[in-house]
Amino acid sequence: MTAIVVREQCIGDAVDNAAARWGDRVGWVFEDVSVSFRQMRDVTDEVAKALMAAGVQPGDVVAAWMPNLPEFAAIEFACAKIGALCVAINTRFKAFEVAHMLRESRPTVLFLVQRFLKHDNVVLLEEIGIDPAAPSGEFGALRALVAVGECADPRLTAWRDFLAAGARTGFADLQERQAERDWAEPMLIQYTSGTTAAPKGAMLNHRYVLNVGNELFANLSVGEGDPVMNTQPFYHIGGSCGALPTPLTLGCRMVIPEYYEAERVLRLIQRERCVARTGFAAMYFMEIDHPRYADYDTSSVRAGWCSGTPEMLERVRNATGIPYLMLTYSSTEVGGTASHWSDSWEQRSASAGRPLVGTELAIVDPETGVHVDRDAIGEIVMRGWWKMNGYFRQPALTAKTIDADGWVHTGDRGYVDEHGCLHFLGRFKDMLKVGGENVSAEEIEGFLMTHPKIKQVAVIAAPDPRLEEVPLAIVEPVDGGVLDEAEVIAFCKDKVANFRVPRYVRITREWPLTGSGKIQKNVLRDLYLPEFRNALNAATPA
Repeated sequence: MTAIVVREQCIGDAVDNAAARWGDRVGWVFEDVSVSFRQMRDVTDEVAKALMAAGVQPGDVVAAWMPNLPEFAAIEFACAKIGALCVAINTRFKAFEVAHMLRESRPTVLFLVQRFLKHDNVVLLEEIGIDPAAPSGEFGALRALVAVGECADPRLTAWRDFLAAGARTGFADLQERQAERDWAEPMLIQYTSGTTAAPKGAMLNHRYVLNVGNELFANLSVGEGDPVMNTQPFYHIGGSCGALPTPLTLGCRMVIPEYYEAERVLRLIQRERCVARTGFAAMYFMEIDHPRYADYDTSSVRAGWCSGTPEMLERVRNATGIPYLMLTYSSTEVGGTASHWSDSWEQRSASAGRPLVGTELAIVDPETGVHVDRDAIGEIVMRGWWKMNGYFRQPALTAKTIDADGWVHTGDRGYVDEHGCLHFLGRFKDMLKVGGENVSAEEIEGFLMTHPKIKQVAVIAAPDPRLEEVPLAIVEPVDGGVLDEAEVIAFCKDKVANFRVPRYVRITREWPLTGSGKIQKNVLRDLYLPEFRNALNAATPA
């Protein structure tokens, strides 16, 4: 097996070292734009000097709201050089979610594309009360709104003009700022769903960001010059950590679609002859089911990770013929596990593999916190270099999640077998996994309760053959009120990200309650899920 080295290094230094080592070799392919290691260093330095000219100080937050574009890479790496924290805004978020992130993170600079697919982000900003010409009030920390790409709105600063303003910052000033960095300081805020009413910002340090993709792709036998397909958005750790920095350590060529779309991915795999790839099970299924799937030659792919169930992985391997597929497990807050390409199919398909080098995995009793024996089911806890520094501006929640011995409690159920491999069994916490997106049931419930006709609501996960899980909302109308499924779904569609929109709605006026008056979701699952499981079984080929 390839020896894995966990680098205790700052991202800015890694960018410079990669440019010195690999120079004009291409490290990133952003669809039709290829970026060499030297070009990445140069544009990173340009953005870093422009941020300094804009007054960005160490500890300030810089937000990026865009799909997977070359500019995002330069922004993330530039923030790392000057000590700012980069935060990525999910391109699928609507007003409710964007407002929360901007209020809490308080960025000083916001980079954005004006339009993405059907969304006009400037209109959305105005909807939540931000005047792009003069942000004020709770958004008053914003000093600059910078448009990436085409933009007809004069209230935004054009990308080229923003970079030009950085010319007055000397290179020596940038070097001085970069030299002050420490690999243990946070450089990225990754928002993640949780059991609270809104997403939480996990602060990730240089060592975490630099090393996540290093071992994951090395385990897939990826080396210098190898083309790798990344399917993950940069607003997820799979993109911002698991893919974007990986060429800096492995010298591979990361192939990056602007956004996920089945045919877009198939086309790029064929064109670049990718040897490895990423993907949630839902993505593989969308590609396999695409009417032009057979038109593309994807035979170059020899390995890949897949997030889903063992049954899903088996279906993917049978349909794609990729020999070295593996299940993985990861959490934004802490750690992950993976197998090696040379492990047996039985291990790679039945378990999520072993903890990455330099990290530890354990199972504890969720009530007592006591560590349990092998094969005993409990809560998954991990610690090591792959661990967040804490939740942004939420010290109490951080203390609740990271115990005195440094173990981070995931809220996930599982067990470790005799080989040290993790078997993920689901969640103790009230979470859904919708096509790779972690979604808090409480977040959806909180939003639905703003509907004037809803008295009470509970959200559970319904099984789905493509997305693994989708939200099912059980809703009680206000006294005397009338609601139907279509009305509830329509209420959500224009206000929250599509993965939070309930796929199904059921109306009730009676709830199973505990003695203390809490809704018993386990009883709701027994009542409502059989119809979905039966339909899923009927649709699944033997």
